[in-house]
Amino acid sequence: MNLLNIYKLALLFIISVFISNCATEELASARLYVKEQRFDEAESFIKAAIEVSPEDPEAYFLLGKHIYARNDQFEEMNKMFNKVIELNPKFKLPSSGKPIQTEIEDERTKHWIRLFNIGSDNYNAAIKSNGEEKINNFNMAVEAFNTAKTIKPDEVLTYKNLVFCHIGLNNKEMIQTTLNEAMEKNPEDPDLLFEAGKVFLDNKEFDTAIQYLEDGLKIQPGSAIGASRLADAYYQTGDIDGAIFAYTKAIRSAPEATDLHFNLGVLYGQMQDYEMMELQFQKVISLDPEDAMGVIGIAEAYEGMERWSDAEVYYLQALENDPENVYLLKAMVRVTMRLGRPEEAKEWLDKSKEFGG
Repeated sequence: MNLLNIYKLALLFIISVFISNCATEELASARLYVKEQRFDEAESFIKAAIEVSPEDPEAYFLLGKHIYARNDQFEEMNKMFNKVIELNPKFKLPSSGKPIQTEIEDERTKHWIRLFNIGSDNYNAAIKSNGEEKINNFNMAVEAFNTAKTIKPDEVLTYKNLVFCHIGLNNKEMIQTTLNEAMEKNPEDPDLLFEAGKVFLDNKEFDTAIQYLEDGLKIQPGSAIGASRLADAYYQTGDIDGAIFAYTKAIRSAPEATDLHFNLGVLYGQMQDYEMMELQFQKVISLDPEDAMGVIGIAEAYEGMERWSDAEVYYLQALENDPENVYLLKAMVRVTMRLGRPEEAKEWLDKSKEFGG
């Protein structure tokens, strides 16, 4: 073979390599139309490029990003993106040089954030509105979150917010369905477990509610919401000891949670265990001296123990903050009578009548 023929062969090889690395005419045209934002023309050429070169991942990406995503056809978008990964997960776009999986994740996240924010805005509007407006806002939030779920099916936060929307709509069937989906995605989310507990508690399915709530409290033992719901579940089943245990256990993990002490104080009051009631409400006002209801709780505990002078001190303290409170005025009637001061009791009674008592 002479030197000229060698050069010819080499040239043919170079040309063939160059052609193999170039886009098809259809794909090149599609790129141009995308760049010029002429998406109708781009769609025709992208689809033609797929017919000519069905193994080229770029055409599927362009179809998913610039055609389907732009038209909010997110199921079709994901099909195209999944096809790209199937063809070549290590592919890099010529235009950016980024790995295709990064490009796809960025694109999905961009649209998910947009729809999630729309859902959140409508949800926030719903909880601030009433009547038909409230229902409409919740429904718009559900629609947006469902679309967000289509875009990124594994994003747990979407399911969580859908559960809250269906709770707001009191759509029991969808609460359960969406809750099951959410729990499949993230079975160790304490907020979801507490919401699951509430759903079953409202449906009087106490055993299931207790299981969810106990599981949630294993993950977040100091949750006042979880402990309160668990205690409520035990209380409704007649298990008062279980209710007390739920609060006591939560307090060990969150000893400065005033809500837990307050609720436990109320529970002891219902059981007429006034000494323990007083102890819990004393803890409430030691943590928050401005807690007016804690002061009343102490007064009621002392009244229950027939410690009339102590009850008087705390009822008077409560009246300083709320001097027209009929309940407190009538409590002073009872206390002063027990203390042997009937004339003063009549004055308190007359005063209560002034304010509708």
